[in-house]
Amino acid sequence: TLDTLAFPRDWVRQVDRDEASALAGLPVARGGVFFAQGMLIQPNRLIDALLATPGVDMQPGRAARVEPLGQAWRVIDAQGNELAQAHTVILANAFGAQAVLQESGLLDPLPRVAQMHALAGEVTLVPAGALGGGPRCIVGGEGYLLPDVGAGCVVGSTYEHGAAQAAVTEAGQRTTLAKAAGLLSGHFPDFDALVAGSLAGWAGWRAVLPGRLPAVGELPHAPGLWMAIGYASRGLSWSALMGDVIGARLAGEPEVLETDLAQLISPR
Repeated sequence: TLDTLAFPRDWVRQVDRDEASALAGLPVARGGVFFAQGMLIQPNRLIDALLATPGVDMQPGRAARVEPLGQAWRVIDAQGNELAQAHTVILANAFGAQAVLQESGLLDPLPRVAQMHALAGEVTLVPAGALGGGPRCIVGGEGYLLPDVGAGCVVGSTYEHGAAQAAVTEAGQRTTLAKAAGLLSGHFPDFDALVAGSLAGWAGWRAVLPGRLPAVGELPHAPGLWMAIGYASRGLSWSALMGDVIGARLAGEPEVLETDLAQLISPR
């Protein structure tokens, strides 16, 4: 596939197990595809930087519904207070968008969005010392192992269908540790000695739509109201691209995506 697509080798190339191990600084189980410019993002720092961008203003509150006001939209909380109003409103609140649309009487024409569900999952923080300092680059396959950025190596993740809550659990840590072990081929006694349920971790929700593609664009039945939701497990990657998609449409610029791809992510 790489030969057919002819991507530049300094962007992506195939590597065997020996080269993959040298790149990672750890013995890995198999070769794969190496993205030399692949980045590790710390979400909390990225969010802080985005909120500090000139022109960005944060208004605390929780939207319960939206309602039209002439050519604009009002955003209303559960107590009936107006949080904001604007001619262009973008719902980018993941699974929460479904409830907002339902409460606003706007969900029925969106059967795909109506099928969106919340999928719980967790990641585990593994002490870097248990892995000889951890990998030098992201190692991914059936799960992933990330370089240490101060709190430990992030290992993930789990997928808990039908979960009542998102929580760090012993069972979840057994799953994440097993996935990390499957990525490696060396012997790490300190890692093998880790006890599931005793490690730090984080749990949260994914908003998942049928086909695992997001729903992005202006609602045909509600001009001026947009959505950008359903990123599933690829929020950082999808959100950056979908921001460009929406920005281009609002500015009247050429479409970022080909027509057939744009249709696949249509809210309908």
